[in-house]
Amino acid sequence: MWAKKREVMNAHSIISKSVIYLAPLQGFTDYSFRQAFCTLFEVPDLAFSPFIETHKPDHRAYRDVLPDRNKGISLVPQVLGNNADEIKQVTLHINELGYTQVNWNLGCPYPMVTKKHLGAGLLPYPQQIDTVLNELYKDTTLQLSIKMRLGLTSPDDWKALVPVFNRYPLTEVIIHGRTASQMFNGEVNESGFLDMISQLVHPACYNGNINSLDNFLSLSQRMPFVSRWMIGRGLIANPLLINEIKTNNKATPQEIKTAINRLHDQLLYQNSIHLSGDSHLMHKVKPYWEYFAKSLPDCNKGLKKIRKASTFSAYINACKEVLG
Repeated sequence: MWAKKREVMNAHSIISKSVIYLAPLQGFTDYSFRQAFCTLFEVPDLAFSPFIETHKPDHRAYRDVLPDRNKGISLVPQVLGNNADEIKQVTLHINELGYTQVNWNLGCPYPMVTKKHLGAGLLPYPQQIDTVLNELYKDTTLQLSIKMRLGLTSPDDWKALVPVFNRYPLTEVIIHGRTASQMFNGEVNESGFLDMISQLVHPACYNGNINSLDNFLSLSQRMPFVSRWMIGRGLIANPLLINEIKTNNKATPQEIKTAINRLHDQLLYQNSIHLSGDSHLMHKVKPYWEYFAKSLPDCNKGLKKIRKASTFSAYINACKEVLG
């Protein structure tokens, strides 16, 4: 009995100190999603915007982080770049918008990014990262965090980077425990994550495959010294996951289905404000079903109709069939 009681107490202790971040998923967790999600569900402690490309910023690049589009949300804008001067210019504008912290993307795994030595494509080049950080920190007011993978193709790229990071006052390092070449496939390299954070002097955040309350509790009980957790795909698949983590109370399949229904409706509404035409709206919201489907395993027939829908009316009818 006492062992069971200790287990419950430990779970509550872990939950009470857990800080939950919304991950930056390009094409998914933009301001329309953040507004839709935060209107309906438990608001993440911190949200990170999909990246702003520093080599080609214009007024459109900042639309996602405009303060009036992120009311009630603690947001950290993310930048993608490999040139200190370009990053400085974007950071300056972000500061002018009222943000005090910026996140540097060293984790994007997509080949169209990495082949340009951007995102995770910079990880094998610690000297270049050091040069960029040295230039950026000539501004002593800079508050910069980093989001990264363990490596580009090697899970050991981080080993040459930790001494570099430790020389600078980063606010935190968010670590996705895969290589870029893995994309989102295969297991998260938990031992690589643990080895890295044991050598970092900065606060660390865990990112990767947090898809359920059971999964979160298993991770956090193995790593009770980690208090910061970033979730992306898992929050789209189950919009109630933050509430589950904060309360240690698992939602029922029907409650999750209802939550997806509400989120889908709100996504349609939020995106209809700035998109013209039903076709644009359908093509913007339809990709979310890649993640919604993970919580609806008994709806394969309806999900197939959603994927095949070529008109807005067919799409809406298929959604109704799945969600009721």
